[in-house]
Amino acid sequence: MTSGPFRRVLVGWDSSADAAAALGIAASIVGGGEGDVVALTVLREAPHLEATDESDGQRDAIRRRADAHFAQVRQAAAGAANVRMSLKIIEDRQVGRAVCAYAAEHGFDLLVLGRSGDGTRLRSRLGRVAEAAARDCAIPVLLVGPR
Repeated sequence: MTSGPFRRVLVGWDSSADAAAALGIAASIVGGGEGDVVALTVLREAPHLEATDESDGQRDAIRRRADAHFAQVRQAAAGAANVRMSLKIIEDRQVGRAVCAYAAEHGFDLLVLGRSGDGTRLRSRLGRVAEAAARDCAIPVLLVGPR
């Protein structure tokens, strides 16, 4: 069992290549033993209007795609590091705030996010969620760029 400082790691999961890289890095950080990695997908909460069968169907399809892609990436990342991994899906209107709140409420030690974006200045290189988390999160945040 490893005894590093980061035993519970949350990964922002949007099914992107950066998120997949973040998941692999989180698995490496936790290693085997008593730690775990949770990938979190935040679906943008729909305004409080009447739900339709069509919108419910779209949300279900998004959830299924997130689950399927996570399962593929998890198999590769967890196999290399022998780490427990799971996916949680929540809904909120403000994704960055929701990720940080979830991390704090559920006792995570580290948040790992894909950086996304491509610019020359730091601000333009960060996606909105990564920027908000790096600025506002109560726990350490590790931003992962493309490999």
